[in-house]
Amino acid sequence: MTKKNAIFFSCNERFLFTLCVALLSLKEHNAKLLQNTDVLIYQQGFSEEDKAFVNQILPCKFTEYKFAVETDFNNINFKHFTQLTFARYEIFDLLDTYAKVLYIDVDVMIGGDLSYIFDHFGSKGGVAMCKDTQKGLTLITKNFVKPLPQYDMTVPCYNAGVTLFCDNIPHRQELRMWCYHKTAEWLDNLVCPDQGVVNVMLQQFHVPIEVLPDICNCLPSNPKYLDKDRHDVLIYHCAGGGVRFWTYTYNAPWQKYYQQYLALGGRPHTDKEHAWLKLIKKHNWQRFDFFERSPDPQMHPMRFLKYVLAWPFKYVRRKLSK
Repeated sequence: MTKKNAIFFSCNERFLFTLCVALLSLKEHNAKLLQNTDVLIYQQGFSEEDKAFVNQILPCKFTEYKFAVETDFNNINFKHFTQLTFARYEIFDLLDTYAKVLYIDVDVMIGGDLSYIFDHFGSKGGVAMCKDTQKGLTLITKNFVKPLPQYDMTVPCYNAGVTLFCDNIPHRQELRMWCYHKTAEWLDNLVCPDQGVVNVMLQQFHVPIEVLPDICNCLPSNPKYLDKDRHDVLIYHCAGGGVRFWTYTYNAPWQKYYQQYLALGGRPHTDKEHAWLKLIKKHNWQRFDFFERSPDPQMHPMRFLKYVLAWPFKYVRRKLSK
């Protein structure tokens, strides 16, 4: 019997709203894919009402998650990231059931058909990720307080926020518990905890990495992230927290899905919005093309200046292309 594929999210009740946005955008762009692809949600703190609410959007399979080994759960990495960031380790065993599992962080918006990822990646080495360019740091040392002398710290870092795992990964049966034990062992030395462990795992077990194009995990450091002229981005990912869709600036595509979530009866988020976003919404400036996806001038003054200078040319080009 041919194994199905799956899409994997992990979430607590705090981020239920952005999980729902991710699912609404997934549903809009992936009707055919979802006919034969399970949606798996590993969760903590969901009520039965929360699960029923999510299932209004898409039928999902829920699993209550628990970190697999004893460790210091008061460590800053568990406070900042929560246990759920490590739920991706469970995917190695899920590959007994599924051929390919696409892990996606919940702070995303899906912009296209994810069949491209399933169809074109994973057959060579079993793992596919995009290179990580956040904050101008590109090597795996960014994931650790101090380098690990037993590993090569000069190799590229891959962003774990979107990862394709396939059932042909070498040494797959060993990987789940290896990742858990190394997380506990290195806990005080980890900065981007799950990402650091997964990147080192690639070295330890000689797992060939396939590099996804940046449209599969478009990060805020990527010029495509706020570019209204791009229509090829498959996954927008507001990694890092500072430029979240719901707090940074007005993002019309994300707001569309968020309004759908609220219309279904979802609870509004309570995160503090940037002054820039508050100003745009207060004066309804989002109706003007300039303000939609405009960088926050207080947080990113040079990015805003570049936007101001380039906007007239891009605006005219968009008008002429219609």
